[in-house]
Amino acid sequence: MRKLGYLFAALCLFAIEVGCGDQYRPVANPIIGQGGQPQTTHFAFVVNSNPTAASTTMRIDVSGDTNLETQPVGSGAVAEAFLANSTGEIFTANSLADSVSTFTTISTNTAVTTINVPLGSKPISVTTQRSGSIYSLNSSNNANCPKTGSISVIDTSALAVTGTVCVGVNPVSFAQLPNGTKLYIANQADNTVSVYDPDARAVTTTITQAMGLGPSPTFVLTSTDSSYVFVVNKGDGVTSGTLSIITASNDQVAATASLGIGPTFAYIDTFLNRLYVVNTGGNSITVFDLASINLSNNPVLPTLATVNVGSGPVGVTALPNGTKVYVANALSNDVTVISASSFGVLKTIPVGGDPVWIASEPSSTKIYTANKGSGNISIITTGNDTLVTNMPAPAQDPNCSSSCDRQQPMMILTL
Repeated sequence: MRKLGYLFAALCLFAIEVGCGDQYRPVANPIIGQGGQPQTTHFAFVVNSNPTAASTTMRIDVSGDTNLETQPVGSGAVAEAFLANSTGEIFTANSLADSVSTFTTISTNTAVTTINVPLGSKPISVTTQRSGSIYSLNSSNNANCPKTGSISVIDTSALAVTGTVCVGVNPVSFAQLPNGTKLYIANQADNTVSVYDPDARAVTTTITQAMGLGPSPTFVLTSTDSSYVFVVNKGDGVTSGTLSIITASNDQVAATASLGIGPTFAYIDTFLNRLYVVNTGGNSITVFDLASINLSNNPVLPTLATVNVGSGPVGVTALPNGTKVYVANALSNDVTVISASSFGVLKTIPVGGDPVWIASEPSSTKIYTANKGSGNISIITTGNDTLVTNMPAPAQDPNCSSSCDRQQPMMILTL
């Protein structure tokens, strides 16, 4: 953890459920840079979606479990990313406002700037790995791309869109290589992955099923060394899904691994070098070993375990200290705690309704869930794996004083 006036590193993911059970799960990867002296203060930034007015972000102090500030952003905010520059900026994707909001975290209650993307775009995620640019993933067509989705390139100095590039149909997730080069966009409706080159400012490759990609790609993330891209393919949601592993150097599918039913999300544990995939339809997670991956010599990704969890799992996170894994179960409204050494289930913790996102913070002391259904954030202490509190999200109507409908927590970023 670095001071908020300096540079941070974080890996973030988000979840929003849309028609017919599809789940949008783009990745937001911040730039990793040099920083100041370590500190013990950590924060959780929560995106709360408001369908009727301005959405919000909350800054929660980890040690005190208190909401330090609430920032207004655009309506329908569903995702966020952290830019590790000198002021530490948060960017949110506002799906109903066709905009991206941004504010600095160097102090509380700073001014919020709105960046408009093309009308009708419905941005669902933001991500960056290169200083100077942040990208918005636009799930719907617009005047620039009347038949497909797109990505918008945002200049972080001017805070303005400098270009919009067409990708595939119904893009649901994207990720940029940590070295700041190519972006990979999962297009669910046409079963493709678009590869965008920031230097060329264009899509240079489209990876298709004929090239080995699985059907209905629903989530994408990259290895920490920028060598591989992992694509979770949901398939028909009834039979087992697949994991497509792409070699980033040539954008070819190098291997395919079997998953459970209806996989929708994945997470990389950088401490133990593992990949966790959430099988939403199969009520399980699949664990892969990334420690010795070398697909040029052996086109197989070793499977370590398949662990049964609660009903409708949608998110997973691991403690940075490598001891435990936590899974958010949206249908059973609870969190499954798993031993990272034995893969045994240690405990099941009830949380709020419809937890769609789960995150651990850098000191490994707290777990947070964003409970879309009940409009609150559950905070779990990891020492004894008990629920500390359910913190309410802001009211949808800011003038409401009691019995208010709450905004819907969608994603949590921890720093």
